[in-house]
Parts: sequence; C-alpha cells; structure tokens
Amino acid sequence: MKEVGGMKIGLVSDNTCNLTPEEIQKYDVRIVSLYIERGSVYSKAVDLDLDKYYEELGSASELPTTSQPSPQDFIEVFEEALKTYDVLIVPVLSGKLSGTNVSATIAARDFEQPIHVVDSQLIADGTGLLVKNLGDLIQKGTPVKELVEYASNFHNKTRTFFSTDDLSYLQKGGRIGKAKALMGNLLKMKPVIHIDEGELKPVENVRGNKKLLESLVSHILKEIPPENLRRARVQSIWRKEDTVTLEKMLREEAPEAEIESRVFEPIIGTHLGPQGIGIIGEMK
Repeated sequence: MKEVGGMKIGLVSDNTCNLTPEEIQKYDVRIVSLYIERGSVYSKAVDLDLDKYYEELGSASELPTTSQPSPQDFIEVFEEALKTYDVLIVPVLSGKLSGTNVSATIAARDFEQPIHVVDSQLIADGTGLLVKNLGDLIQKGTPVKELVEYASNFHNKTRTFFSTDDLSYLQKGGRIGKAKALMGNLLKMKPVIHIDEGELKPVENVRGNKKLLESLVSHILKEIPPENLRRARVQSIWRKEDTVTLEKMLREEAPEAEIESRVFEPIIGTHLGPQGIGIIGEMK
C-alpha cells in the first residue's frame, strides 16, 4: 500500500467481506476468520470447501452454528500486519449481528500503534465493497482520518435486500422466531429482508419465485435509482438460474452499473441456507 503522510496504512477485515483471493492480494488485506461449529467441532470458515459444506448444510438434521473470532485471533493478525504497516483500518461486519467488532476492539487495545476498528453496519459483500474502496482511496493518498470517516459512513451509500426459501435457517440461527418461520414455510411465503443500520428488518412477504426476484430488484432500484447505481452484487448459493435472471434484470434497468455475482461465504450462508439469495447495491 502507498504511504500517506509518511505512514503506511493497512487493511484488516473478517472473512464475511467475501473478497476474492485476487482482491485480497491486490489490496494486501489481512483476513480474520469467524468459526463454524458442527457437532462440537470448530472450523475456521476460510478453511471450508464451499461446495462440500453447502451440500452438508442442505441435508443436515442439526444445523451448524457460527461464532465470532476471539480477540487473540485478531491480535495475531494485527501483530503480523504491523510488521508492514504503521496504521490499520479494520472494517468488520455489523456489530448488531455479530460480536466480531467487540473482539477486534479488545485486541486493538493491546497495541500502541493506531488501529481503527469500524463497525461497517453491513454484511457480506457490502463490507467487501467498503474494503475495496478503502484500498483504492489509500492508493490515492487519502489521509487516515478521512478513511475512517468514509468507512464509518459507507453503509449510508449501500442497500441490501435478501431472501431465502427456507426460513428454518434464519430461525435456528436466532434471527427470527420459530412460529414465524413455521408459518412462513407452511404458506410458502418468501420474506424480503433489508439490512438497515446494521439490523435485519422485514420488508414484505411474497409468494412465488418470479415475484420474489422482481421484488428484490424493485426494492434496490427504489432505494438507489438506476442512474445513481454504481455497483450491484447478486449473491446466492445454489440458485444459479435466479442469479442470472437478477443480473439480467439489473443490467436492463441500470446499464451503466457494474453488475457482478458471487456465492455467499459460509457464515452468512449458514444463516440463510443453500437457497439464500440477495442483492447489495452501492450508490455513486
């Protein structure tokens, strides 16, 4: 990374940011992994084979659970990163959905060098887009104070809407109530859920897959008009045809926007289940 004001600024994030290996290398991002527990066995999410894990998840009688990294996990990564950098900026997934930012904040207290932990108030590729943008800003020589301010406010420039065909994953992960999950599954209703100020908030329930896809696109473009849409990420696990459909719909409505699709990483995927799907939009 480029020196800014005589200081080298580095980036650390958690694995839910869903960066590709090429992006991690380009921006030299240090990644701290969350954990997945299956039958009292803990695995780092970054060590899992995605295809194999989602096959197991789709047929599991007892769903895995997820847990945040420990402060020690962050300490080890911070120590290594500070051999190269003078200052670290650490955007992590929403503090209202995970204690990851708490672990990072505790770990940062062990160091004299400045470590700025930022609750992104986002999930998945929302945090990933933030990390990429920070990397570009560092290359342009943006001062630390402006970078931290940008990271703290970036959630205001994004919108996230997602859904799943099976509400039991959200229920067992503690994100919705059991009765609501049961009723939704019985009625074959598909919930549209919004990330707002770092929290999961229900938007509407729709019946039928076609209406769901239309709803996801409609909500994104209602919040971010097509001419103001900079980038959109379509995220899913098993729903390849739906992903292609969403990409096509977005390209037709916002031809100038950068549209890309990616698979959910295992932490977010565990809570949505293999039928999870969503769109993350970023304003210009």
